[in-house]
Amino acid sequence: MTQSSPIPPTQALIDDLDRAIIGLLKVEGRMSFTEVAKRLNLPEATARYRVQKLLQSKILRVNATLNPEYLGTPHVMIVQLFVENGKIDAVAAALAEIEEVQFVAITAGHHNIVIDLSFGTHDELLAFYAKLHQIPGVIRYESQVVMKLLKAEYKYVLG
Repeated sequence: MTQSSPIPPTQALIDDLDRAIIGLLKVEGRMSFTEVAKRLNLPEATARYRVQKLLQSKILRVNATLNPEYLGTPHVMIVQLFVENGKIDAVAAALAEIEEVQFVAITAGHHNIVIDLSFGTHDELLAFYAKLHQIPGVIRYESQVVMKLLKAEYKYVLG
């Protein structure tokens, strides 16, 4: 059996029903097809088909969000990196492989890369910095410990 390739973004059109389904799943990603159908006054088969179509087209991803406080890594740090030209992609890829790193973005502006990481103890943070120092191309970095996290979610506006 062959796997269908995702629809290219330029061809991936969503309608108002898709937007409504996405809105429900953004609030509760584990919502059943039955509940989606009930809330949108649809047949369950339509809800199932539409959700599966959104997943297969890669327009929609349903992810679990962990609470670091209950996993022994309650501290969050933001690190902005200055990286040698020509090594940005390689450094970003290396950072993405580090378990403690939760977010990696190549950015335009003052810094080349921004990351978020979580850690439990200062020893774990020192171990992260030891890994960071081994990555070729990192010129320097600036770090900020998050003292109070007020919001950590991404909401994409559907046009």
